[in-house]
Amino acid sequence: MHNLSDLHWNYVETPLLLTIWIISIAMAKLAFHNSQRLRKLFPESAVLIVLGLIADLFFLYLLPPIVLDAGYSMPNAAFFSNIGTILIYAVIGTVCNIVLIGACIFAMSPFYTFELNYVDVLLFSTLISAVDPVAVLSVFDEIHVNKLLYICVFGESLLNDAVTVVLYHAFHSMVKIGQAQIIYQDFTETMMNFLLVAGGGILIGFVFTGITAFANKYSSDSPIVQPLICLAFPYLSYLVSEFVHVSGILAIVTCGLLMKPYVMGSMTDQADITVKYFQKTLSSICEAIIFVFLGFSIFSKNHRFDFIFSITTVIACILCRFIVVFFLTHYANKKRAKKIAVRDQIIMAFGGLRGAICFGLVLILDPSYIQSKPILISTTLIVISVTVFIQGTLIKPLVRFLDIKTGEHVEKSIVQQIVINSCDDIMCGVEALLGKRGEYYWRGQINDIDRKYVQPSLTKKQTTRGTKLMEKLSKMATEEQRQQLLHEF
Repeated sequence: MHNLSDLHWNYVETPLLLTIWIISIAMAKLAFHNSQRLRKLFPESAVLIVLGLIADLFFLYLLPPIVLDAGYSMPNAAFFSNIGTILIYAVIGTVCNIVLIGACIFAMSPFYTFELNYVDVLLFSTLISAVDPVAVLSVFDEIHVNKLLYICVFGESLLNDAVTVVLYHAFHSMVKIGQAQIIYQDFTETMMNFLLVAGGGILIGFVFTGITAFANKYSSDSPIVQPLICLAFPYLSYLVSEFVHVSGILAIVTCGLLMKPYVMGSMTDQADITVKYFQKTLSSICEAIIFVFLGFSIFSKNHRFDFIFSITTVIACILCRFIVVFFLTHYANKKRAKKIAVRDQIIMAFGGLRGAICFGLVLILDPSYIQSKPILISTTLIVISVTVFIQGTLIKPLVRFLDIKTGEHVEKSIVQQIVINSCDDIMCGVEALLGKRGEYYWRGQINDIDRKYVQPSLTKKQTTRGTKLMEKLSKMATEEQRQQLLHEF
């Protein structure tokens, strides 16, 4: 017979520590947001990294809910309107950063206290070039940058995952083969793997978009289940993608981005609100925990440093980011109607924060082939700390100093919405008269296919431009009546 005074620590250890840990994070976030002094000096991610002195967990399991929420809450129209520019930054920009950072690091190799061949350098410059979506979200949400800046930087940070992960695995394989055994076919296979990993992730995202919307359609009589469907199936797309070695980030972002209009067509207002807040709450918790664990790793490990190597890497990461952003923006602006101003380019370059992705990749390096792994880990943590603490802290005053336009949510009026729709139709007609199949023609074709075939299959009720206008009119009438009642009483 057990004594009532016995403590069953082993029985409650894991859930108790997890609960205390989450409560500690919540209290730290609450204290941060209630302190005007801290909010002016530091980004929230920096405070959470300091809190990481008392935490320990493998943070990569927490990344999917964050990018799912980002994809689901991302403004679709703004994202697809800037998709060309985003792809330039994500693909060409990432490759340019890898090459330039690698060149800087390799040029200083005679001054290091350890040996690095060019394949090791390419591997490290690849993982250190990953602009982390968690860190970017944390800072950009706090300063409420305008939509163009947010879409370009955050879109880039999500999509460059494909480039980074593919090249990382390719160069890691080359390290195992040995520099002397590498032939040009290895680089050709790298390009093919990039197309396979990126395309495979997007394809799986498309498939699970259909599965999620279809399941949501036939669960409309059980709205309690719908939020779980909207979380479980996208997360499954991430797991399946990782299982078959394609980009899980691209899969879950594609699923989150594309499923929104279809699941909303099958959900009640209560279920829709639950999905949004459930994802936002889970994302916020996971984001906080990731930075906590990152902070723990910074302060708890036995580090090995090479001063010259660390300084070179930090300078190269910041300098090359500015060079690539300004160079590619100059090219992108030639094809853009709305130009990206120099002031915005400075913030974009300054927003190249490193975080969980870099650290996760450096941790899984094979030490049997890369003897310098401890130095690479320590240097990666230095780069993350510099970008999050220094760049993340200086972004807010820099936005104010440069007088950057911040994002303000302005609800479009019915007249504005009608004018926008009419302009699209007029431009489509102009393209038809000119015999040109341009942007508006293909947008119209996609919308027709969506309206005739996709929506009837995946949604309970179709949403057209007419129904959206009627919903806006009904919402405005309701708000007007509410204001009138408040005024009377």
